[in-house]
Amino acid sequence: MKYTIIDVGGGMRDIWGAGILDAFMDMGITFPAGIGVSAGASNLATFMAGQRGRLKRFYCDYSMRREYMGLGQLIRHGSFFNMKYIYEEISFPGGEDPFDIDAYLSNPMDLTIVSTDAETGHPVYFRKDSIGRNNMKTMEASGTLPVLCKPTVVDGRACYDGGISDPIPYEKAFADGAEKIVVILTKPKNVFRDPKKDERFGKMLSRKYPGAGKALLGRAETYNRQLRGLLDLEKEGKAFILAPEDTCGVTTLKHRAEDIEKLYRKGYDAASSVLSFLRTE
Repeated sequence: MKYTIIDVGGGMRDIWGAGILDAFMDMGITFPAGIGVSAGASNLATFMAGQRGRLKRFYCDYSMRREYMGLGQLIRHGSFFNMKYIYEEISFPGGEDPFDIDAYLSNPMDLTIVSTDAETGHPVYFRKDSIGRNNMKTMEASGTLPVLCKPTVVDGRACYDGGISDPIPYEKAFADGAEKIVVILTKPKNVFRDPKKDERFGKMLSRKYPGAGKALLGRAETYNRQLRGLLDLEKEGKAFILAPEDTCGVTTLKHRAEDIEKLYRKGYDAASSVLSFLRTE
């Protein structure tokens, strides 16, 4: 049975996913393939590298630094998140907390990284080997928030967050050969997206990137359609959803240390609920 794990991201809320993936490492749970969206791409890459605890350090410790994110970074660098600090200064070899590229590439698990083409608004799927030594641009592109960040350029293509165009990419998973999927959601699974949340940023983005702006304005429709499909797959026994009952006050950008720790622990404790699903044939 080929299982694929999907982590949909969600900014700081994906500390929930970090807790789950640390627990999976402790339990020795592996997957043939994974698909990561936004923060979920970084989560799954670190999971593949076997670096237990590294994700928690990013969410709980590094994110509290002024160098990491904030209005100051937006003013100075044009992006709310300091991508160079996150994906290079901390993560490159010799950095404070380097990503283990050798362990990642030697892991037989496959990884698809979801981003969005800024010009067309269509999803872009990067492969596992797009990440290399001193090169984490595709991971960065997947988590580049529209409007709040400048697009990340990969091979001449301007890219934004994968959650704009393919927020719950289960169709991609099955198209690539998955038979069953485990999906990490970072909001309660009965919470659908309000299209009004994307109106202002969608219109702003459309001024320079009409394709991405259109995708952002339609993100709620895409997310809600995919969530309904995922819930149907869960009823059919083809999907297992790991979603928090609440996010402990953590949002995409807003977080307090105690809330982050609480959501991490909830994710860690919830991880074992997937065991019965993984034993089914």
